[in-house]
This record gives sequence, structure tokens and C-alpha cells, in this order.
Amino acid sequence: MKKIVLLLLAVAGIIDVSCKKSDNNNDGPGEVYGKWKLTEAMSDIGNGTGKYTKVNGEIKYLTLEKSSDKAGNFKGDAFPNLFSFRILDSVKMQVYSNNYQMPLTFYYKVSAKSLELNPPCIEGCGYRFVREQ
Repeated sequence: MKKIVLLLLAVAGIIDVSCKKSDNNNDGPGEVYGKWKLTEAMSDIGNGTGKYTKVNGEIKYLTLEKSSDKAGNFKGDAFPNLFSFRILDSVKMQVYSNNYQMPLTFYYKVSAKSLELNPPCIEGCGYRFVREQ
């Protein structure tokens, strides 16, 4: 019974994320391209209690460089194994990694000042960034 409840919660979460438009732009429209500073990370053990916490230690950056319309390259030390991406729509991007032959689908939310990336995880996970000026 517990497994069914967890599965239903996971499916509901995926549907909720995939159905939302990018309306989280309360500080203005934004685009993913630019230099971003990693500020928070979240991981969940699978029970839905995961929360974002501040990242401590060495500051890590992610730069998303535009290479063509809706595509670009990853630079920086926040995700050293990622090298390029392609924007699929307002909430999803296809990400290419040195670790996988097939691309991964990341969910994202972007505004003028913040970026949230949610890679595919068995349990919930995510990363929050602020734009560097």
C-alpha cells in the first residue's frame, strides 16, 4: 500500500510540473542563457520530504552559452559532465552529458534573476541558481 501511495505522489508531481507553464516569472521574463551561481540544492529520499538547502563550501557556477536558436553549451563547475543542451519548450530542455549516450530531459524554471533545474532523478532533486551580473 505504501508503494502505491508513493507511486501516485510521484506521478502527481510529474504531472503537476509538466502541466505548469512558466508563470513563475514574478520578477520579469528571463532566458536561460548567461552566468548562474549555484545557491541551493534539494534531494529527497523518496518520501516527499526533500527541501532546498543552501549550498555551502566552494562557490560553483554554471554558464549557459547560446550556440544557436534554442540550443547552447554548458560551461562551469556546477555540472562538469554536461556539455550541451537544446530547449524543447518553456519547461523542458534536452541535456547532453559525457556520462550518457542518450540525452536527458531536465525541467527548468527561469526568470530574470533565478534559474531552477530539475534533472531526472528516481527521488526528487533540484538545483537553484541566481543570475550573476
